[in-house]
Amino acid sequence: MTQNSHATQPIGTTILVVMMEVDKADDEVFNKWYDEEHLPERMSIPGYISARRFMLEDGDDLNRGGVLRYLCIWELEDESPLQSQIYNDQNANPTPTKEAAGGVVKQRARGLYRQITPAVGAFTDNAGYTYPDGRKFAAV
Repeated sequence: MTQNSHATQPIGTTILVVMMEVDKADDEVFNKWYDEEHLPERMSIPGYISARRFMLEDGDDLNRGGVLRYLCIWELEDESPLQSQIYNDQNANPTPTKEAAGGVVKQRARGLYRQITPAVGAFTDNAGYTYPDGRKFAAV
């Protein structure tokens, strides 16, 4: 990152990245579960900070390189919510909606990432970059 950047946004230090592949014909079942049940249930667990869902742009189906169609980025304080009793109880008691959605997920990839730079917060500088020799680069 740039030497002029400052970590200013108070955020968690861990993200859970989940990618899922679902046929377009099953989008309604999958999205209903994710948006109306899964997001609210997970966000009720202490230590979950936020969640954002994404869908791969139409037309980007070729040469994906392992990228799946749906992506959710869960921001966590740390990894402890994934070891909580509430999390375990939610997983042990699937609803009919969750079971239906699970039946349409063709592929899933998941990774838990710990922030390494900056130590806290996020880089938010828009002022440009100063090279070690003093030259400046800024967006015009």
